[in-house]
Amino acid sequence: MIDPFALISGFALLGASSLIAFRVRQLVPAALAIVLLAVLAALAAVRFGLFDSLTPLLVIYANSALMGGIGGALYARKRAEEAGR
Repeated sequence: MIDPFALISGFALLGASSLIAFRVRQLVPAALAIVLLAVLAALAAVRFGLFDSLTPLLVIYANSALMGGIGGALYARKRAEEAGR
């Protein structure tokens, strides 16, 4: 069973990475910012004792960041196409 902290913080990271990908329209800066956010959040959670091990939390955060980044980028592309019409 997944830890409630990992679930809630994974959803928060999903939203944050989605917002970053939506606001930063270029791929490389958005990806770097999202990866940096995910790694720093995982390191901070383990450092402050909120989670026991880094590896499972990093996997959860990487998946959340990936899904959020793709979702935000696709939504930004859709909004740009609609604005161009």
